[in-house]
Amino acid sequence: MYARAAKRWRYPIVVVIVPRQSGKTTLVLCVCIDRARTIDGARVWYTAQSRMDAVQRWRDAVRMLRRSKLIEGKTHRGWDQGGWDYRVRGAAGAEEIEFANGSTVSVFAPNEDSLHGGVTDLVVMDEARFFDQRHGDGLIGAALPTQATRDGQIIIPSTAGDASSDFLARQVEIARAQLGDPRARVGLVEYGIADSVRDEHLLDAVWRAHPGAGMPGGPHRDNLEVAAEHMPAWQFAHEYGNRWRTPADARILPAELWAAATYYDPLPPGRPAFAADIPPDRSESSIVACVGGVVEVVDVCAAPDVPRRMLELVGSHDPVAVAIDAAGPAGTVAEQLRPVLDRLVISSTRDLQVACAGFYDALVTRTAGHRPSVWLDTAAAGAVKRPLGQAWVWSRLDGGSVLVAASLAWWAEQRTPAEVEPSMIW
Repeated sequence: MYARAAKRWRYPIVVVIVPRQSGKTTLVLCVCIDRARTIDGARVWYTAQSRMDAVQRWRDAVRMLRRSKLIEGKTHRGWDQGGWDYRVRGAAGAEEIEFANGSTVSVFAPNEDSLHGGVTDLVVMDEARFFDQRHGDGLIGAALPTQATRDGQIIIPSTAGDASSDFLARQVEIARAQLGDPRARVGLVEYGIADSVRDEHLLDAVWRAHPGAGMPGGPHRDNLEVAAEHMPAWQFAHEYGNRWRTPADARILPAELWAAATYYDPLPPGRPAFAADIPPDRSESSIVACVGGVVEVVDVCAAPDVPRRMLELVGSHDPVAVAIDAAGPAGTVAEQLRPVLDRLVISSTRDLQVACAGFYDALVTRTAGHRPSVWLDTAAAGAVKRPLGQAWVWSRLDGGSVLVAASLAWWAEQRTPAEVEPSMIW
């Protein structure tokens, strides 16, 4: 990484792919500080998946310096004029470490406009697995011109990504293709296990491949054993073995879990609970029934037809409740049904959060099921959690609206007290 050829860094771009708990961030911060202290007037810039994440890492660099023997220049009543090695500017939006030789280590937001108009000696794009192709290419395209007159370098550190990490995957592909080429201008540091490692051999393979295993500050063998016992194999291989996640691994509702919850018999006997939901584009809207914890897609129709169809179903099946999320796109349905349907349940935002999380938990514990449905299967394969405060709900995009309806139907049935014969005093 540091070898020079004709006063240039041998590798203008270095890709670093290592597992978690390998000391990656600490090492990269040390490189930033070293580069600033050994090159007079160097401009070092650091970013991560968000500016806030970058600031947190920058603060780690400040703490490292303050634990060192270097002398910090004080800011009270102006800068000390002499005897300092570095000084810290911590104002929000202008975080910077300045060194006595005129070099700086600064934070920038992960967008290409942040680097325009300046020069850089080192640019670090940490956790690049979170950048898509367009975003990552924009950052690279913004950084390279700032180094046209400098001995610049770009370091791209990250753990392995998933199917959405196309920028990082492309950088790794380029670096791997140049391995062994003496003219290569892209360096690669990569630790991880092979895709071919079987589940029963994961622990030993991770222990051999993890650069920090058994080292001070690295994971201990017994900790890895606990993780291997309590995590799905694919997740353990990703987090500790640095194996790339496949689309199947990244599913919120794993294929095995979803398949195990399939209920092939007809719905259990009893009065159903109905729920309806409409996607943001008001295209195919779903009506779902739930009986005995089992959900079934009853109908998929255009948004304007949902109120009429729901009234037909109420008339023929006498449901215990009809649930609608009036704060979402189905609010128009709630308004039309409210005057004519006494068993209508309008869910609050908190109710929707409870419904989505509760249905998910019930699937995991196999206390809920679903009848075979191409609509539900497609939604489960691409399910996305949309953060809402400290909780989450299913995203309605890309077919997820039917999962919202299924969750509401399940929730409406769970909250309805079972009908019991009234007690009598003899």
